[in-house]
Amino acid sequence: MHGESAAQLDSGFSSGLGIKRCKVEDPEFDVTAMVDLVSLMNIYFLVSWVMTMANEVDLPAAKNCVAGDPETSVMVIVKRDDDRGSKVVIGEDGDGEVLTDRAVILQKVTEAVKAGAKEAKPKDTLLIKAEREVPLKDISHIASAAAAAEGFKLRLAVQEKE
Repeated sequence: MHGESAAQLDSGFSSGLGIKRCKVEDPEFDVTAMVDLVSLMNIYFLVSWVMTMANEVDLPAAKNCVAGDPETSVMVIVKRDDDRGSKVVIGEDGDGEVLTDRAVILQKVTEAVKAGAKEAKPKDTLLIKAEREVPLKDISHIASAAAAAEGFKLRLAVQEKE
């Protein structure tokens, strides 16, 4: 054993019971993939933040409008019905007859508009209070009843659910 050369010891082979030496590789870490991932995440969060901030724009209050006067308005309350579309109640309190059929709604609103125009203190405005989820087509259907009486104004208000 004493006669072994240094080349034999370095190669990892020995002729006796000696310890085998293995070459150990230095660990390497490629950061290119991590840099790409961090860049993509930064772009994603930047775009998400910009889109979120765009939705939070405070709109200015309307300057050229007047609040509806209940005494000079025929009120129609429109609520979203889960099954059949929208339900309509004519009157300020909202505890009148609930209407769901389109033809009946148009007829009753037209009658209320004409009756309001003939009162001692005539009503000249159709005020529609609608929940946010009510489709625009239902509101426009009701608004067409304002055309039944000449000179009637149309006002639309959106009420939030509680």
